[in-house]
Amino acid sequence: MPNLLVECEVQNGLFKTEYLVSLPGASFIVDRQDVRVAKAPLEGELVRGRVLAYLVEVRNDQAVIEMTGTPVNGGIRILVSRAITTAA
Repeated sequence: MPNLLVECEVQNGLFKTEYLVSLPGASFIVDRQDVRVAKAPLEGELVRGRVLAYLVEVRNDQAVIEMTGTPVNGGIRILVSRAITTAA
């Protein structure tokens, strides 16, 4: 599966090695090394970033992606707009 970077909102996770990332309709606990942010979020702060995902299937202007982290809500595979994805 090809690697993608997907636009997301990022905040600190429970541990220093993880972030909580939010995508449309789903949230995941992800290892920090799989997330790109311009500046790490402060406690309680939300920043824009990109998270590593794997492209499973393309459906017109949408993409089925598989996330690297643990789902908080939603499943490990989700449908997102291709407009928020770029090749990794």
